[in-house]
Formats: sequence, structure tokens, C-alpha cells
Amino acid sequence: MRFKRKGKLAVVFCVVLSCITLFASAAGEPGSDSDPLVTKSYVDQKISELSKQISGSGSSGSTSVNSKTIEQLQIDVGDLTAFVVSALQEIDTLKNRVNALESGYVVVEAKAGQTVVVAGGSEVLLRSGSATAIKGTYGVLADATAGKDLNDGDNIPLQHLLISSRSDGRGLRIKTNAFMLIRGAYTIK
Repeated sequence: MRFKRKGKLAVVFCVVLSCITLFASAAGEPGSDSDPLVTKSYVDQKISELSKQISGSGSSGSTSVNSKTIEQLQIDVGDLTAFVVSALQEIDTLKNRVNALESGYVVVEAKAGQTVVVAGGSEVLLRSGSATAIKGTYGVLADATAGKDLNDGDNIPLQHLLISSRSDGRGLRIKTNAFMLIRGAYTIK
């Protein structure tokens, strides 16, 4: 019985060790295709390595950096910068949407001739003035009060709750100065 128990323990130990090895190898090398997200410290480390390589090429002679390598590095740094800027803008957009939803309804004033484009999930209540509906790429505003859709150019009734199901350009074209209550993300053009 001792040997059976030791054998079972050995098998369990091997299985656990195999699982740990598989999970460790599945994580991948930071920055590789299997783990593409990088941290600032990783980028700083790579820039430091490249700086050493470039500065060392003239003195030691063991590493050579030609103009093609420098051009490729400039392209890569430009692409990385564009990616970071785009990611930061997307983060700001998401923060604004969350803040808008958490803050509840806000009073918005729009002048005649302006358009108010609402994001997906946003709600609008026209309190005064007049406006017509703007159709989005994939559909129209929903008038929850009347239980119908507002097609492009339809007059928007006062005190009706309008809902945008997508961020595809749906909104309101303001005909006369208007006040609205809006919950969610929107832009005025």
C-alpha cells in the first residue's frame, strides 16, 4: 500500500509540475506575438538598448547600424507613438462615457442649425425648442415615449424620451434654439 500511495503522489506531483510548466510557457515572452502588450518600462528598456547599440557602433566597430536600420527604427517609434496616442484617446473617450452615464442627466443648450450626435446607450429629452431626427448609419432614434422609431427628418416631440442604440451618427438637428436633458455621451457640431 505504501508503494501505491507513493506512486499516486508521484503522479499528482508530475501533473502539477506539467501544468505549471505549460502555464508558464503559454504566457509567452513579454512583447512577443503571444503577449503583445508592453509596459512603459519595457519600451524604456528597448530604447536604452537601441541607444547603446547606436552609440557603440562608432567606437567598437563590432556592431554596425546602417541608414536602413535607423529608418526602420524611426518608423517603429512613430508607429508605437501613434498606437500609444490612439490608446490614450480611446481611454479618454471611455472615461467620458462612463462619467456621462454616472452623472445622470445634464442640461444641454443647442442653437439653431447645430446638430447633437448621441452615442450608443445615450438618452435625450427635448425640453424646449424644435428639432428633427438624424438617421445613423445602421438605424434611427427610438422614441420610447411613443413606442416608435423616428426616421430621418421626423419632428421630435417635446418631453419624449429618445434612445440611441448605437454610436453611428444618430442625433438631432436643431431647428430653433433648444434645451435638452441628455444622459450619456454626445457631441454638438
